[in-house]
Amino acid sequence: MTLEVILFCSIFGLFNLAAYTLGLRNGQKLAKKEEIKMPNINPIDAVRDEIKRHEERKEQEVIDIMLENINNYNGTEIGQKEIPN
Repeated sequence: MTLEVILFCSIFGLFNLAAYTLGLRNGQKLAKKEEIKMPNINPIDAVRDEIKRHEERKEQEVIDIMLENINNYNGTEIGQKEIPN
């Protein structure tokens, strides 16, 4: 029983500390008139955002390979990388 009480008090204390620091951070942003961005709770939107970021990363990798091929071009195929589809 005492171990449960100690564990409960510890977890409750951690939650209080986390809420306090989040409140301080948001209070400082309000004082500086900055925007407070709320976390995205909707899992569907979160997945869509992650898919969009993944596609943008893939496009950027292709562009980087193309630019590297342009920089390495010496009239032959040597030093050229294959561009993924």
